Amino acid sequence: MDALTLSLIALTAMMLVTTLLAYRQGNEKRDIGLLGVLTGVFGVSTLVAALG
Repeated sequence: MDALTLSLIALTAMMLVTTLLAYRQGNEKRDIGLLGVLTGVFGVSTLVAALG
């Protein structure tokens, strides 16, 4: 794995933890949804970087 893939994996994991913590704190659903979408985008880009 190259540096880009490892960075995207770390960023995706951090975004996932941030989303779960925001949900646990009871933030607005709009904010949690946005964090979830961004986490998904980072996850897809990680997959593309790992396969490509």
